[in-house]
Amino acid sequence: MSHSYIWFKKARSVQSIREARIIAKDNALNAPWYKQDLLLLAGLALVKILIHLPVLTRYGYAYDELYFIACGNHLSYGYVDHAPLVPWIARLSTTLFGESLFGLRILATLSTALAVFLTGLLARRLGGGRFAQIAAAVGMMIAPVFLRTGNMLCLLAFEPLFWVLASYMVVRIIQEDNPRLWLWVGVIVGFGLLNKHSMLFFGFGLLVGMILSPLRKHFKSPWLYAGGSIALLMTLPNLIWQITHDWPTLHFVLNLNEGVMSGISPLQFVAGQLLYLHPFNTILWVSGLLFLLLSRAGKSYRVLGWVWLSVFVLLIFVKSKIYYLAPAYTILFAAGGIALERWVVKRQAKWLKSATVVFFLVGGVLLTPISVPYMDIDSTETYIDAITFNQFENIYELTGDLRSMFGWHSRVTTVADVYHRLPPTERERAVIWASNYGNAGAIDLLGDRYQLPHAACLDLSYWLWGVQEEKGDIVILAGFHKDDIEHIFNQVEVAAEVELDHVNPWQSPFRVLIGRSPVKPLPDIWQRNRPW
Repeated sequence: MSHSYIWFKKARSVQSIREARIIAKDNALNAPWYKQDLLLLAGLALVKILIHLPVLTRYGYAYDELYFIACGNHLSYGYVDHAPLVPWIARLSTTLFGESLFGLRILATLSTALAVFLTGLLARRLGGGRFAQIAAAVGMMIAPVFLRTGNMLCLLAFEPLFWVLASYMVVRIIQEDNPRLWLWVGVIVGFGLLNKHSMLFFGFGLLVGMILSPLRKHFKSPWLYAGGSIALLMTLPNLIWQITHDWPTLHFVLNLNEGVMSGISPLQFVAGQLLYLHPFNTILWVSGLLFLLLSRAGKSYRVLGWVWLSVFVLLIFVKSKIYYLAPAYTILFAAGGIALERWVVKRQAKWLKSATVVFFLVGGVLLTPISVPYMDIDSTETYIDAITFNQFENIYELTGDLRSMFGWHSRVTTVADVYHRLPPTERERAVIWASNYGNAGAIDLLGDRYQLPHAACLDLSYWLWGVQEEKGDIVILAGFHKDDIEHIFNQVEVAAEVELDHVNPWQSPFRVLIGRSPVKPLPDIWQRNRPW
């Protein structure tokens, strides 16, 4: 073997990241139009949209969607339990499309589809070929957590978008050694914080990753701090709102940690990752983590591996909800695509590429019906029992948020019937007090057609909006149990009771009570029951 040939092989083995990317780009440009990488990724994003469109409005409003609409009708820089971006989106939707469920949800669907595209694009930026990009995008597309969030307006529908965009910019900073790109990271993180305060987890992970990687040299760069300042300025109105309202979100999170989150063990958190991200995807994201943290090829991008790992450890330590880690998997899916591609190439078996993609797609077909409402809710639960061999004692852990989409019109019409049965003199003085923000949001959104006043509620941001001081000796109590509320009034009667179809067991029957002569004025009751 000649020395020139040995030299040529060695030179090829040490090609720079930039050279490899140029070659990949040239190959893509010379390929037929239908094989070019970006078009393939766009096609997968379109498939993601088409998964949702036929059934986007099959069920009714989600519990939280009604709350976001109500928050959007009270425009603010802050709310008790979440950042302001999604309520702003809800306000835009109701302004343009009224009560349309399609109009309310389509941006969430488009956001999750864009995240599919960008996850594949991140794999491409990391040096992945066409197979790596497809594997990354398909992994993102079939993850049950993102299938569920693509079908409703929620914070998590937009969160992966900001994580993958910020990660993409970090990769560009590494590849181009261009510190000015920290400005773009700041803008993206700023929007992420306006969507969900947990974007701070990305900042925490990035800080740890920079300390543990060569990217630490950027701590000397003014552009890093300029980017951080941009993120701070973008979220400053929300920060001021938090300060002037006595840090309600912080208190909400601490209370949540003592209640719901404290019951989540590390084992449950880890097991939840397997289910929420899809069991078949485990090979993808574990491969991605190993690629970033252990492989020579992933050495330049160790920072991204540390981002995921440090956030994972943090969330276990604080006993977070299982899905809080979900947006971080955009990083591992992209890296995992590259790891699988390298594994397949080493075996020189082209059929493995097709078999791997088919493996993920079959997994997606199997679990998509548990996240996207292709079937009625009872059939969905039967299907879950069948594919899990009845492993879930409480099936409502998986379908509770789907069942919460039913029964809203029945609730509102029942309240309206009680309200209009009141004598005119009592009706003028009546206040509607809802038991939770879902019932209150339904009354506020759907009640206009029945000439109902807006509801008052002690739940979260509804508490801030208060109750009318000049009314309150007659109170219509929507969704309460008599035993829970009768100590507040001198007289309480059950005015109506209705069985609701398809809802969670604890949501039916729905009762409407009438409370007369409260023992204290309602504004005083409000002040004594601040939710934080």
